[in-house]
Amino acid sequence: MAPHVQQMLGQPMVVENRPGAGGMVGARYAAQQQADGHAVFLAAISAVLAPFMAREPGYRIEDFRPVSILTVTPLVLVVRENFPAQNAAEWDRALRGNPGRFTYATAGIGTPHQMAAELYANLTGAQVTHVPYRGTAPALTDIRAGTVDFMFADLAAALGQIRQGGLRALAVTTNRRVPAIADVPTMGEAILPSFEAYSFVSWWVAARTPDAAVRRLNQVALHALGQPDVQARIQEFGFLAEGTSTERAQDFVAAEGAKWSAVIRARNLRFEEG
Repeated sequence: MAPHVQQMLGQPMVVENRPGAGGMVGARYAAQQQADGHAVFLAAISAVLAPFMAREPGYRIEDFRPVSILTVTPLVLVVRENFPAQNAAEWDRALRGNPGRFTYATAGIGTPHQMAAELYANLTGAQVTHVPYRGTAPALTDIRAGTVDFMFADLAAALGQIRQGGLRALAVTTNRRVPAIADVPTMGEAILPSFEAYSFVSWWVAARTPDAAVRRLNQVALHALGQPDVQARIQEFGFLAEGTSTERAQDFVAAEGAKWSAVIRARNLRFEEG
C-alpha cells in the first residue's frame, strides 16, 4: 500500500519493523508516538490478545484508535497426510473420542494458531496437547513429518504445501470460503456454526489523534487498498480484503477483545516474555 499512500499524502511512508514479544514491542512503541496522525500502527490480532495474556503488556487497547480493518487473514486447519480423518467432521469425532491423544502445532504461545485451537477446545470440550514452535515454518515441517497431528495455520504459509500435496486442508476458519482454496469448507459449515478465528491487518493510531486526521487516513487506506496491484497481492497471499469505516473498525476491535478475553480467561492462557 505504501506507494499509493505516498502519492495521496505527498510525503514518504517509512515502514519501520519492531518485532519481538509477540508483537508487544511494536505496540508499545506505537503507543508512545505523538497523536498527530503521522505514526500509524499496523496491528494484527496479537495487539488485541497481549493486554489480556501478558503480565505487563505495556499498553492498553484503549491507547489506540482503529482507523480501518484492511484485510482478514484466514487460518486453515491442516493435518498430517496419514491422519485418521478425511474431512473436518471426521477430524472432530476423532479428537472428541480420544482425549489427550492428538497434538497441535503453533508458531508460539499467544498466536492466532493457538487461539483457534483453544476456541475449538473451549466450544467442544476436546482435549488436545499444544506443541509451540518458534515460527510457522518449523511447525508445518513437523506436521509433514508426522511429529505433530494438526495445526490451524496461516493460509499464506500453508497454501503452497497444500497445493503440492504435503498437507491436507480440512477447513478454513473464516465465516466465508476463501477463493484460493474454494473447495475447502469453513469450520462453521463443517462442524461448529459459531466458529470464527482469524487474524487481521489494520491501521491504528494513538487514541487522542484528531478526528480530521483519522478521517483522512481512512480515506487514504481505502484508496490504497482498492488499487489493482494491492488487490492482486492480497489474493496472492490468500487474504480477504475488507476496508472498513473507522466506526466499523472500532466495533470490530471491541468485539474481538470481548471474544478473546473470554476464551483466555476460560482456558487460563498466559504469555510470558522471554
